[in-house]
Amino acid sequence: MVRIGLHLLLAALPLLAISAHVFGLITMNVSAGLLVIPLAAAIVALTVLAPHTGDRVVADGMIWGVVGCAVYDGFRLTTVHVFGWWADFIPTMGTWITGNPDDLTAGAVVGYLWRYVGDGGGIGITFFALACAFGLQRWSRRAVVGAAIAFSVFPVWAGLVGTVAIAPRGQTMMFPITWVTLTLSLIGHLIFGWIMGLGFHRSRSVRKSWPWEPLTGSMPALPMGTGRQAALPAPRNPQTPPTGQSMDPDTWELWRRQLEANTAGRRSTRRERVR
Repeated sequence: MVRIGLHLLLAALPLLAISAHVFGLITMNVSAGLLVIPLAAAIVALTVLAPHTGDRVVADGMIWGVVGCAVYDGFRLTTVHVFGWWADFIPTMGTWITGNPDDLTAGAVVGYLWRYVGDGGGIGITFFALACAFGLQRWSRRAVVGAAIAFSVFPVWAGLVGTVAIAPRGQTMMFPITWVTLTLSLIGHLIFGWIMGLGFHRSRSVRKSWPWEPLTGSMPALPMGTGRQAALPAPRNPQTPPTGQSMDPDTWELWRRQLEANTAGRRSTRRERVR
């Protein structure tokens, strides 16, 4: 519990640091140096020196969060640099971390690193942990994607818009709230949630790595033996080749009949050619 709690705390800090900076509570230069970076280093050391199966959930969540953020930015940066519909505030956010507002180049590098690994990866970790906790591994792909989109809209997108709207200097420091910016940011988060949901459904085998049963009820029991692979059906008969041993009887019989029909057809064709 402590280990997962530390992962979730680290996942939340990058986004909370932005809100705290915009509200004037603590600068990102301070929070990054005193909180985020030391905690990240400690958790990386813990993961390397004392690995745990549950770390796979964290790793998969971070990877898919970064992928979702990259796809989101493919849309966002097009609207910024091609259509000019709004400005890119990520380099400015990076200067909040570096403490040098005049160096936008360094700000862009640090800001995007923070955005992808901290924000995108952190959101991915949080969603994957919550999804495993509530048993989304048993849901259909459509349901999982819907849940991921809902999570990316609320609380993630709602928290961003709330920070910009409520903070005294939110619109000056980040972006002005207009129908254009609201629509574009919402579309971006829908894209992010869609990718994250697809990623979780594709990686739903993380069930094996999650250390607890879901809060919504126990998972179906795994077969005896390794606990990882489903038991194979009983052999059809001694003459059944190895490939057929893993098929259910009906599928094997249908496949065998089709094979025999195809073989007979090829033999008939050869005889006609010889004639």
